[in-house]
Amino acid sequence: MLARASILSASTARRVLPRHFSLAGFAKDEDGMYNVSTKVEWDAIVATGKPVVGDFWAPWCGKCRQISGFVEILAEDYPNVAFVKMNTGEEGVQEIKAALGVEVLPTFRFFNGGAEVGTPVTGYKKTPLEDQVKALAAA
Repeated sequence: MLARASILSASTARRVLPRHFSLAGFAKDEDGMYNVSTKVEWDAIVATGKPVVGDFWAPWCGKCRQISGFVEILAEDYPNVAFVKMNTGEEGVQEIKAALGVEVLPTFRFFNGGAEVGTPVTGYKKTPLEDQVKALAAA
């Protein structure tokens, strides 16, 4: 019972974070994306409670490069959604990738209110990706 109380208090502490954290602490790149390289950064962005698209990619991934232009268009079309790119080749991103069970590239995961929502999209699938972003933006 004590362990459960500790877990509950830890999750409660995380829920307080959105009141004190904003995306203003992160800079967008020239393509309108936030680039994250640590789990601490990722957790902070998700904890804002704002709509977030997590884009797991790698420079060697052909499908990642193919869909990147489309993701940039979505980021421009949906300015209230934070698009967060995570290069899976970076050591700090491995922890995020493992925590979310990401095994295929590219993978897109969707978060709102500090929790994962929607259905993950993997590979070069423009329509399902756009549908999930629309749903996220409308929530």
